[in-house]
Formats: sequence, structure tokens, C-alpha cells
Amino acid sequence: MSSPTAKRKQRNPIQRVIRWGPWHYRFWREIARWCYEQSLHNPAVVAADDGFPAHRQLLESYKQIRQETLEVALSGRLPANHEIMQQQRTLYEFDRKVWGMLPLRGYGYNYPANQALIPSLRNFLQHHPDVVSAAVSLFPPGKVLRPHKGPFKGVWRYHLPLYVENFGDGRSSCELMIDGQNYYLKEGEGFLWDDTFLHSAINRSNQPRVVLLFDVFRKDQPIWLIGMSWIFLWVAQIWQHVQNMRQRAGLQ
Repeated sequence: MSSPTAKRKQRNPIQRVIRWGPWHYRFWREIARWCYEQSLHNPAVVAADDGFPAHRQLLESYKQIRQETLEVALSGRLPANHEIMQQQRTLYEFDRKVWGMLPLRGYGYNYPANQALIPSLRNFLQHHPDVVSAAVSLFPPGKVLRPHKGPFKGVWRYHLPLYVENFGDGRSSCELMIDGQNYYLKEGEGFLWDDTFLHSAINRSNQPRVVLLFDVFRKDQPIWLIGMSWIFLWVAQIWQHVQNMRQRAGLQ
């Protein structure tokens, strides 16, 4: 069986045009990425207290958030990320290990049934509309997330690890490589970064890894870019509604 990399190499010019034409989201993703990169210049990793000061509220309620979230995340009922969003399928095909994902909010589009499962997070999200996306991520043992870039520079990505194996010597099972540098995240420590930088991830442990993923609207954007960002979010909300995402994103 040919690998995804081999399949990409086998595509002829016509297939590439079909995949990258203006009728496909990839075309507009690259145009949007170019616009943001011309105006926003920042390091790959930023201080959470600066870019997302409200994260301190999450840390203050960490024990309750962790307990409520792990009851759901470790139930074995989380939907597969690539089944919720077909655009994520290549991330599954890379190693055929299912990445579990429970959306709570997606670019401003709420998932009320999922939020109700974790009351402490539902309360936080109700008071923080600047957190435009939130999800529970379950990375299975041995899962490898191939190098890629996020599509939208109008947000910061925030990680809050809830269930991670500590290997000692500063290493953990929550391993990220961002812009050529390795980071090892630990339980209860928030981490803020720009996911439009090339990044990858791996879980080298024999247990799943559970992390909260938030996208926080960036307040350092110029006015014209803020308008573009809200248009992007509005389109994403409509798309999720049309695709009936709430039904696909519920517990299995």
C-alpha cells in the first residue's frame, strides 16, 4: 500500500490544480495566511500571561476542570477528529491512529451538549467570548502528528495538559516541536503559541495524552485585520452549521 507521501508525489499537474484551485479551501487558506504574515510578526511561543491573561482563571480551577474533563475524555467515547472534519483526514492517515477530539466551541460556534458535560469549562467559556475555539484532545499512545501549519494567524493556540506522563529530565509525553524547537508540556502548566509556525507532535508513552486546546482571539491585530478575522470566524460558523457538525461531534 502506498504511503500518503507517495500519493502526493504521484499527483499530476491537473490533480494539483483541482486540489489548490479557488474552489477549494486550501487556496483561500494560503491567501489568508499571506495577509496575516505581512502584518503580524511574533515569535512562535509567547507568554500566556501576556497573550491570554484569563488563563489564570483556568489554573485556579484546574483540579475541578481536570476531574470533569477526564471523566469524559477517558470514557472511550470521544469522536475521531478526522470524522468530525474531513480536512483533518491526512493527519489520521499518516499513522492510522485515531486522534480523539471533543469540540466545545469552534471559531465562535458553540457545542452546547458537549459543554454541558464539563460544567466548569462551560462557565468559563460563557464569560470569555474571546476564546473562539475550545476542545478536549485525546492523543493515543504512539500517535504522531506530522509537521504542518495552522490556517489562521488571528488567534493564539493555548494548551493546558490534563493527563500527561512525566518521563523526568524535563521530558514528558506531551511533546511538541515548534519552529524547529522541542517543548515538553506538563500537567497544569499553560502554554501559548502561534500554530501557523511549522509544528508536529508525538506521544511516546503507553498511555493516552489529554490536553485542552483553546484558540484565543489576538488583540494585537491592526483594525483592518480584526475585521478580516471576524469575517473568517463568521464563515466558519456558517460552515459548521451547514455541515451539521454538532451531530457528528457528540460522544459516541
